[in-house]
Amino acid sequence: MPAIRNGISWAGFASGPTAWAVSLQLDYAIADWQCHAGFRPTALFSLLAAAAALAGTLLSWRALRHASYGTSPPLQARARRFLAGTSVGIGALFALAMLAQMAAGLIFSGCEL
Repeated sequence: MPAIRNGISWAGFASGPTAWAVSLQLDYAIADWQCHAGFRPTALFSLLAAAAALAGTLLSWRALRHASYGTSPPLQARARRFLAGTSVGIGALFALAMLAQMAAGLIFSGCEL
């Protein structure tokens, strides 16, 4: 598939914040349950969300490396390169935030109050 081989410039913008929002909502939704059950899946949710954000970052990285693919005017190639570069940064930032959230899930149980 050419989209996977050459990248999607906006994938990091979409995957990073979306994965973070889903992970955060799952963590809040199961806070009471994990306090009573003794099983803490919040670190697993954060790890899966970080993997999803990194997958989008990888697609944006590929788009950054192949910025001139499929664009005829040079201005579109520059815009694609800018969007892909910004998307790599956003995706990596959200993946880092979710890894920090995973570390907090390993340390805190959610029953501290």
